[in-house]
Amino acid sequence: MGTLVIATSNLGKLDEFKEMFKELPVELKCLADYPPLPPPNENGRTFAANAKTKATYYAKHLNEFCLADDSGLEVKALGGEPGVRSARFAGDEATDKENNDLLLQQMKFQITRTCRFRCALAVANPTGRIVAETDGSCEGMLLHEPLGENGFGYDPLFWSTELHKGLGEATAEEKNKISHRGKAVRKLIAMWKKAANNKNGKRQEKQGRKYSNEQQVNGKAEQENGASKPEREARPDTKPEVKPESKPEPETN
Repeated sequence: MGTLVIATSNLGKLDEFKEMFKELPVELKCLADYPPLPPPNENGRTFAANAKTKATYYAKHLNEFCLADDSGLEVKALGGEPGVRSARFAGDEATDKENNDLLLQQMKFQITRTCRFRCALAVANPTGRIVAETDGSCEGMLLHEPLGENGFGYDPLFWSTELHKGLGEATAEEKNKISHRGKAVRKLIAMWKKAANNKNGKRQEKQGRKYSNEQQVNGKAEQENGASKPEREARPDTKPEVKPESKPEPETN
């Protein structure tokens, strides 16, 4: 896979993917690198359904391998909201601040503030077929006001129970270690590495069988060429031995 298109125009999300994929021999691009396309209709009821819809749509239109994610915040006191509507919680064109303000307003009198980020990833090949899927989650608590200036989306309102700090305070490296997206990406990379190792192992096994067969063929050929044919027994020389004639000796008186 030479090029992988990240199906997003969110530069903050793109930077996260670039950081997590930096050790892989793949060129990452995003939707901003291509002529604009109308977005697909994200009407799935789950993060996974929306991720697959986006991956298939952009992979077929761009004729490239495409990775799409759908992620959001689930707040227990709100029955899982904003959920799949996280990016559009305050409206289709809402800003991060508008979404955050609405969430804080709805949680104003709530005592239970348990929440979690969830992410679903899907990869489609240029024909639109889904070839890989993973997911990840990050547990935490919803703050009463924004904390920190890092990250994007709902990060300033999220207190990580793993980092013991707000995601708005966390560095990119800290966030990627525990984030929902980081966990999903690591699963995906592990899947790719396993597939690559299996492919290399099968190739080596095939080459080993081929080499073994060639050795057997060569061995048989050497045996056939080196086998000695039975020699004919040498026949004794049957010609009669010729003796010199003896002359009579003269008589003496």
